[in-house]
Amino acid sequence: MGNYNYSKIIDIEFCSSSSGMMMGSTKSVINTVMWQRDGTVILRRTEINGFIKEEYTWNLTEEQAEEVRAAAEKIDMASWGELKFEEDPRLVCYDYTRLDGGSIALYYRVPAERPFVKMKFDRRAVLAAGKGEDLKMMEDLLRRIEDSDKRASYEKTNSSDVNVPMWTCECGAKNSGKFCSNCGCKRP
Repeated sequence: MGNYNYSKIIDIEFCSSSSGMMMGSTKSVINTVMWQRDGTVILRRTEINGFIKEEYTWNLTEEQAEEVRAAAEKIDMASWGELKFEEDPRLVCYDYTRLDGGSIALYYRVPAERPFVKMKFDRRAVLAAGKGEDLKMMEDLLRRIEDSDKRASYEKTNSSDVNVPMWTCECGAKNSGKFCSNCGCKRP
C-alpha cells in the first residue's frame, strides 16, 4: 500500500458533513470500520442531524472484515492521503461548509518508526485522481454490510444539552437561544 511499511489496517473511516449558518443545521454521517484489540471488528455508523445523534453498530464476521481489508489493500487506499485537491478560491462559499472524505489508519511493521499512522483523504481529490470506481466499491461494500440489518446495537441521543448551553425560562420551557421559544422572554 503506497510507500508505507505497514503490517495491517486498523481503522477505515468515511465521513460526510455539512453545516449551515443556523443553529442546529449540522448534518453528518460517519461510517467507521474498527479492528478491536480483542480481535472483533465492528462497523459503526454515526448520523447527526441538528441536535439528534443516532449511532448504529454492526459486528462484522471474519469474512466481512477480511473482505473490507482486502478491498482497501487492493485499491491502495493508504495512498489516498497523498492526493490533493486544489480548489478555486473564487468558488468557495464561506457561509456554508461541506466536508467529504475520510481516513485510513495503519500499523507500521517497525513500531520504532511510528506505531501507526492515520492518513486522511479528501473525496474530491480521490475523484479527481480517477479513483471514483474504487471509492464507490468501498462505499457499496460498507452499505451491503449495513443492509444485512444485523445490528449489534442502536443508540439515539439528543445532543442539544451537550453542544449548546440550555437554560430554563420562568414559564418552564427549556431553551438554548437568547430568547424563550415559548413566551419570548429574554434569557436571564
